[in-house]
Amino acid sequence: MRNLQIEVRQVRDNSASRNTLDAAGTVRMQPGHSGGQVHFEAQSGQRTESGDVTQRLLVLNGRSANILLGTSIPVRLLHSFVQNGIVRYGSGTVLVNAGSGFAARPFWRGGDSAELELAAVLSPRSATSPPTDSRVVTTLVAPLNEWVTVAQSEEDGTGSSAGLFNNTQSASRSALTVQLRISLR
Repeated sequence: MRNLQIEVRQVRDNSASRNTLDAAGTVRMQPGHSGGQVHFEAQSGQRTESGDVTQRLLVLNGRSANILLGTSIPVRLLHSFVQNGIVRYGSGTVLVNAGSGFAARPFWRGGDSAELELAAVLSPRSATSPPTDSRVVTTLVAPLNEWVTVAQSEEDGTGSSAGLFNNTQSASRSALTVQLRISLR
């Protein structure tokens, strides 16, 4: 049996923007002396942050190891299969709980690619323990030594508030991409 190394890269991108327009004014009316003052204020702000986390796992060919994610998010779990010599891709959505992730089981039968079975795990006890409960199982064909996207998540949010003298609009976007690279050891 050969040892396989699985590298896991979780890439997060977050962005937010906010635009605000405020208006205030005073009007003074007196006989012989009238006046007014209007004050407008506009504010705009943007924030962007990104980061990635990498894990390395050493596993025997055909054995399972757990990949942990840090937050509770719905992700599109990708799968692939070979049909008439062509690799085809698809996806399904699953909710991955905080502190859990995927059980990964690589199979290398020779050649320049490996088959990777992924199962969404509810609550692993540790990074080396077997999965305790799985909801979705999928299979990928992964070329050796190349990063392959196995799961993606995107969340968009918008909000607005309007009053007599102000208007605020905000938007946010959060994305997570989980990629794996399998190599022989």
